[in-house]
Amino acid sequence: MEWAKNKMQKITFTYLLSKFYSLNETMGKAKEQRIISPFTLLLSCSVFIVLMANTVFFDKLNALYPWQENLSFIISLSLLILSLNLFVMFVLNILLPTKVVVFVMLLIAAMVDYYGVVLGVLIDKTMIQNVAETNLAEAQEIINLGLFSRVIFMAILPAALLLFIQVKNITWLQRLRQQAISITMIMVLIPILIAPFSAQYTSFFRLHKELRYYTNPLYPIYSVFDYLAEQTASLNSKQFINLTTQITKSSSTRKPKLMILVVGEAVRADHLSLNGYSRDTTPNMSKQAGLINFSQVSSCGTSTAVSVPCMFSFFGRDDFTVSKAKYTQNVLDVLAASSVRVSWRDNNSSSKGVADRLMYQSYRSSEVNTVCDVECRDVGMLVNLQQYVDQHTQDTVIVLHQMGNHGPAYFKRYPSEFEFFTPACQSAELSECSQQDIINAYDNAIRYTDYFLAEVIKLLQANSVQYNTAMLYVSDHGESLGENGLYLHGMPYAFAPDAQTHVSIISWFSAPYIDIEKTKAHQDDAYSHDTIANTLLTFFEVNTNIADEFKVTPPLFYLKPKGDDK
Repeated sequence: MEWAKNKMQKITFTYLLSKFYSLNETMGKAKEQRIISPFTLLLSCSVFIVLMANTVFFDKLNALYPWQENLSFIISLSLLILSLNLFVMFVLNILLPTKVVVFVMLLIAAMVDYYGVVLGVLIDKTMIQNVAETNLAEAQEIINLGLFSRVIFMAILPAALLLFIQVKNITWLQRLRQQAISITMIMVLIPILIAPFSAQYTSFFRLHKELRYYTNPLYPIYSVFDYLAEQTASLNSKQFINLTTQITKSSSTRKPKLMILVVGEAVRADHLSLNGYSRDTTPNMSKQAGLINFSQVSSCGTSTAVSVPCMFSFFGRDDFTVSKAKYTQNVLDVLAASSVRVSWRDNNSSSKGVADRLMYQSYRSSEVNTVCDVECRDVGMLVNLQQYVDQHTQDTVIVLHQMGNHGPAYFKRYPSEFEFFTPACQSAELSECSQQDIINAYDNAIRYTDYFLAEVIKLLQANSVQYNTAMLYVSDHGESLGENGLYLHGMPYAFAPDAQTHVSIISWFSAPYIDIEKTKAHQDDAYSHDTIANTLLTFFEVNTNIADEFKVTPPLFYLKPKGDDK
């Protein structure tokens, strides 16, 4: 019996082994049948991306060029985008394995598609800079289940097919030769695609430049390289530029000056009840005596990374670049050189280079900020601020950089007791909430800023005997809240909606030499962030020769005549 059992085991083992070899041979033959060329794989990937990850682009395109009347042109443009995607992939494939190129392109396209479709956010150079400079907490708010779902569907699952595909094995030199031929063919093909539709392409490139921002992933990839090039150029020109060394202060017998400049975050002007908004979002400011609300202010940019350094620069929006400003003297540098005590307290991501040469302290940690719950609060920047003021009796400017209304997790921007408008969206995944619930959370965050500004004014009032005091509040940019399918901010300025560029400046003065009535008479005039630099210089009576070289915007306020300003 034992012999028979062993015999049966040997027969079974032999049978299974033969079946294994047979299956392995079958799989090998099947695998051989699934061997494809790098060109075929890259072409398939490009077709998939054009069809599946460019819905926003084709929606925008169809609005301008209805397909019923422009079908041939749309086909030509689609083939052009397909060719350009292939061009990018061929270039990448020179250095990277084909499967890696495919996965990277799919991953980028999936992520860009999510932010474009769900939030209406464009990925351009400014947005790349925002991503590069964001902190972990901010990054976590924009990484959510919706993004993961899109990545799984459009990148992970298609990429999983690569496990069952074998790319034809060729040497690096062979691949280089093939890619060179492919790139050359594309360069020849592009003019052929454009030539029959030159009239449409002329209007497309000249009149509708904004459409190129929606080509996925072409424009985001271009933006990454554009950003890297700018950073490289900035590093190569590290020499700091002093715009002026001719700095003097007007002789005065007045009391020293104390200004608190509050840099807000993502507060749009039309959601302030000070500006006629139907909701009471600024109950404290609306009752504050002596307040001046400049209602028609244009931001320098649509993101913190641009607007914050721009408002403190002398270049103005038209001539401003981040790389140029990084190593150029700004208005706070000039004030510090004139013996004004300058400090920057930050509850946001950073000063974006403005305070690199100044006294700077982050309040994002509970080790420094004593007012923290789900996150550290803006009012924590006021703790011990009086002690700082008392240390000296010289002219002082203190910048407080708020977390303010930073999205998309608006519900985190205020303590629970400030949840006035309900129901308020309780998720950073905005697609999970109604537009009204999102607005409720956003407006609650503004009410918390209103409270914060009231506390700032209280501190200044307590120091009005010793100092001529002033408060300036200015938001860095606005915010889209679902209008036309747009959320958050960061749209290219040329076609950004007013919701992202229209902000307010709120001021309060105790200084007797400020002509409050005359200033109030002009509070609804058109201003921009460009006024901030000269407003600071004028308040502190600092004179320079900068106005001789730069177009300096007049300050926000008017001064009383000499002799009537005590």
